[in-house]
Amino acid sequence: MPKYKVLKCVAHNIGHLFTSLMNYTGDDYVMGHLLNSARSTGQDTLTIDFVRGEAGPPELIGPPISDVPQWYTKMFWDMVERQGSDRSLIQNAILTLRYDISIERPVKVAPELRESP
Repeated sequence: MPKYKVLKCVAHNIGHLFTSLMNYTGDDYVMGHLLNSARSTGQDTLTIDFVRGEAGPPELIGPPISDVPQWYTKMFWDMVERQGSDRSLIQNAILTLRYDISIERPVKVAPELRESP
């Protein structure tokens, strides 16, 4: 019998994996690439819909992180199955990441760069 209770754990784990320091591609963390894209485009919110397999806006997920939403969608469904649940129990599963791009400060070791506190 598929388990419903474990889905909260899956949601928690996928969020932590996405924002962790293990999520690195190209020359920076995925979160860093997203922040740079958000600042340059003014698009401050990324959404990944795991059920539909869609992510956007496209301005935030260009190279080198263009494959990240697809990879995390696959990982999400793998986690659901490994935890003993089933796709049929899931109607909605959306990861939303919103940056407050109005707040920034110079990086201490490289003042020409900006970071979000």
